[in-house]
Amino acid sequence: MNQKLNSEEGRIIMTDREFIESFRHYQKKGNWWCDFHPIAKLVFCLSFGFMSLIVFKWQAGLAIFILAGIIAIFTPAKKTYFITLGVMFVVGCLFTVAVRLYVHMGDPGPVAFYLFGKAVPKAAVISCLDLIFMIEGFLGIFMTFFLTTEMRDLCYSFEQIGMSPSATFMVLSTFSGIASIKEKLNSVRESQRARGIETEGSLIVKIKSILPVLFPVIISSMTGVEDRTLAMDARAFAANGKHTALRKVAPAKPVEKLIAVLALIICVAGSIAGRIYL
Repeated sequence: MNQKLNSEEGRIIMTDREFIESFRHYQKKGNWWCDFHPIAKLVFCLSFGFMSLIVFKWQAGLAIFILAGIIAIFTPAKKTYFITLGVMFVVGCLFTVAVRLYVHMGDPGPVAFYLFGKAVPKAAVISCLDLIFMIEGFLGIFMTFFLTTEMRDLCYSFEQIGMSPSATFMVLSTFSGIASIKEKLNSVRESQRARGIETEGSLIVKIKSILPVLFPVIISSMTGVEDRTLAMDARAFAANGKHTALRKVAPAKPVEKLIAVLALIICVAGSIAGRIYL
């Protein structure tokens, strides 16, 4: 690709044609899991995620949780992954342990330990572990997907295998709408900070600063739907025939297909074995 260097500003400038040609090639991020085919990655995560739900035992949840952690270590989003999952783990542990132990405290059966003078049965402790690691395994494996996959790549992949562009657009517009609301809230927060309004501090302070503008931000996001509709009509979105896209997603490699199939097999076999032996 021919690139022109602007000596005054010291940055690379591309012509319109060069800019368009840059999108005709497959987009690579330089990381094995980020570049993993979106549909194969989704099948992989769905398989192990549903295995955690079906087996519902702490051994299976812990194994899937460790697998997700190993994958996350080799991705650029590892810091966000471990911070988010760590917070959810602490909150989930506190809530789950408090509720489960309170409900089952004093039940008959083998005693694990005593709490406030009351017996805590072993079954209640195991039940807490089952629920905690089921949630952590399920959330962990899906976080590796959402933190490393762009929704537009997933939607384009589904279009390439024959899914309706209208269906993929609905999914993509949902995620882009959430991102748009987040950006507007950040802009409002910066404006409030510039006016001297307190936006930092405890969670209650942050909630108080966001609540007055939350409804107007959502309404303003909804008013942009008409503009997007007109833009789609101008581009003949509803016309019959094959749709084209500026961005291309590389087809799934044989090894990626193999990994997705193996994940499905492990999910079925592991779910059956887990329900029988665990």
